[in-house]
Amino acid sequence: MKSLLPPAALFALTLSFASCGQQQQQAPIGDSLALIIGDPLDYGVENILMFPVGANYNPVVHENADEIAKLSKIGFTDNMSSSLNDRWAEKEYININEQQFDIKNILFYNQRTGKTFALLKDTLHILSFAIHREFKKPLIFYRIVKTDINGDKKYNSDDAVMLYCSNLHGDSLTQLTPETERFLDYFYYSDTQMILAKTMIDGNRDSTFSSTDETNFREVNLLAPSAGREIFSKSLKDSLRF
Repeated sequence: MKSLLPPAALFALTLSFASCGQQQQQAPIGDSLALIIGDPLDYGVENILMFPVGANYNPVVHENADEIAKLSKIGFTDNMSSSLNDRWAEKEYININEQQFDIKNILFYNQRTGKTFALLKDTLHILSFAIHREFKKPLIFYRIVKTDINGDKKYNSDDAVMLYCSNLHGDSLTQLTPETERFLDYFYYSDTQMILAKTMIDGNRDSTFSSTDETNFREVNLLAPSAGREIFSKSLKDSLRF
């Protein structure tokens, strides 16, 4: 039986049915993902707000307003548990959805002066930050990733995590541990205002970190932060191998 509709109308009707049946589709991905500026965060420094900046690893086109809002909700969650990352912190903020969102930077905004600036000048990826007012020189500690070590196209805790610090206003950002090692923990000594940063080395170079890899310790002076100094020399460690 022949169609009673002209070809043009039939083609338009076919497109209409196809669009009705398609509730969501994968968003086009170019050289860079769409930039999302998260909601302001009052982290306890007078007049200063933080805005997390990043992207969604799995962008999807939605027509539903609630879904759009949820998929654009990038940010840090206040974590008061001492069992996760920075057990010494007064307060810690974590990207708890690091498989979905890549937080690439933090914008600082001074409500009194109107000044804004970005924490990072390089392409890095922030997993968490923690406030330390108990140090004689108060600092923010950051857990940051630079390289997708395992090649899963995400920057998260499975990669080589580095320890960074800045002052409470986001100035003087300093890298404390190397990008080739995974930062695990640190031990704080208030009398000397030093920390010993514990890291893991991918000794067999299999692009993963596991219990078969070696650990290392680096010393950092919190009064004048800089790249941590290895406290055990290679020759000493080699002499201990069996």
